[in-house]
Amino acid sequence: MNILIDTNILIPLEDTGRVLDGRFAELRRYVDELGFRLFIHPAQFDDLNRDRDEGRRTIVMSRVQQYARIPQPPELTETERLQNGWNQSKDNDRVDNLLLHAVHRGAAHILISNDDGIRTKAARVAIQERVYRLDQALEFLARQREPKHFSAPFGIRERFLHEFNVKISFFDSLRQGYAGFDDWYLKGAQSRRRCWSIANDSGSELYALCIFKPEDSPEVTDDRKSLPGPTLKLCTIKVGETLQGRKIGERLLFTAFKFAIEHKFDWLYVHSNFGRHGHLMSLCADYGFQKIGVYSGDDVYAKPMRPGMLGEPESALEYAIRYYPFYRNDTQIERYIIPIQPKYHEDLFPDISDWSRGLFAKDNAPLNPQSNTIKKAYICHAQITTLKPGDLVIFYRSKDRKSIEVIGIVESTVRTDDAEIAMSMVSKRTVYSHAELSLLLKKPSLIILFRLVRYTSPVSSEALTRIGIKGAIQSIRSISSGQFTTLFSPNT
Repeated sequence: MNILIDTNILIPLEDTGRVLDGRFAELRRYVDELGFRLFIHPAQFDDLNRDRDEGRRTIVMSRVQQYARIPQPPELTETERLQNGWNQSKDNDRVDNLLLHAVHRGAAHILISNDDGIRTKAARVAIQERVYRLDQALEFLARQREPKHFSAPFGIRERFLHEFNVKISFFDSLRQGYAGFDDWYLKGAQSRRRCWSIANDSGSELYALCIFKPEDSPEVTDDRKSLPGPTLKLCTIKVGETLQGRKIGERLLFTAFKFAIEHKFDWLYVHSNFGRHGHLMSLCADYGFQKIGVYSGDDVYAKPMRPGMLGEPESALEYAIRYYPFYRNDTQIERYIIPIQPKYHEDLFPDISDWSRGLFAKDNAPLNPQSNTIKKAYICHAQITTLKPGDLVIFYRSKDRKSIEVIGIVESTVRTDDAEIAMSMVSKRTVYSHAELSLLLKKPSLIILFRLVRYTSPVSSEALTRIGIKGAIQSIRSISSGQFTTLFSPNT
């Protein structure tokens, strides 16, 4: 696998004047052990030459000669740049654009970068799945060295703040980041505030936490901008180090969305900033949170929980992002039934799995990272070529239940038999190892990247037959708008 590294990874990796962050050492070790290759782009020398620290510049420039350079990197024309929607007001924008263009053209399988702006640009050409933060890259590489299924030790539960001792080490980073955190937490506990958490039964070990607070038309910015109507504030979201990389942040957000819909909140909002919480804010932005102002030095991000509150996006996919978990069902999209075997259904959709309804419903041990995600991947050998971003997909569980209980929306698709291309697309969403993907891709396969948007009441095969969907569901097939509407009530 060819891995392109951004300058913000390259400089700390090769600057001998600072103590090396252990994560960078892990990156080099993993890449060497796996036989992968790290590449740089020739344009990055422009970035390095702009470093005003002459000593560091000399050291780093001498050390980067050890890296392979992308041979004959593809040129980015002005027409292509404008079509991609990539701004270029500064020279470092030009370098960023060239890195992304190299990945877009296939000169590298993935790009490792801690720059949130690069991920925003990547999304405009649908290659965001191939841009990794350093922590994501390390988790991916670790799986290739020792393929295994990670699991969260306990299920997400709603609990009172007073069930956890604020003095435990889990809260140390919050104490360091916010003066008076302990007093704020205890005040919340005394007010019977609640949270969603992953913890042991006694509360002595806490792994992940989301503290929430219902409000009514709160003023949320320094200039007194308000969010009209019932509003849910996500006060604190934290995932402990032992669970990072397992998509717990997405699962906490999914819990918040479900809670907000069921309790008829009009808005969700968070106070944060990219400096301290870049990963969290990137995640929130991917589900429709938008910056609306500033409060006491922190940025304020809000998300509408009713369709139409912030205008009508042009595409069905943009609509699904802004108003998630709502979706469009109009003449511009198609609808497809996808058959899925029970073992894959159990893993992708844990909330309606067999084990979730049994004796061990509170035990989250079977969950893998793809169980926790909203953004998922499905791989099959279907020959269909008409699936496009924004189309709706409904998953038919074959063999045992023979029913539909899941609605998703397509983000993108690709057909390939190249395991490395497949890995670069799905590794954030699945725990497939390179070897497992190689077995799946012995012949060209269809990779469907989609978002889970809704669980439904079971729709039986008999119900499908009654509305004209006849025969065994053995391959992906389209259904009409009328059939879809008959099967599923509006997504309200």
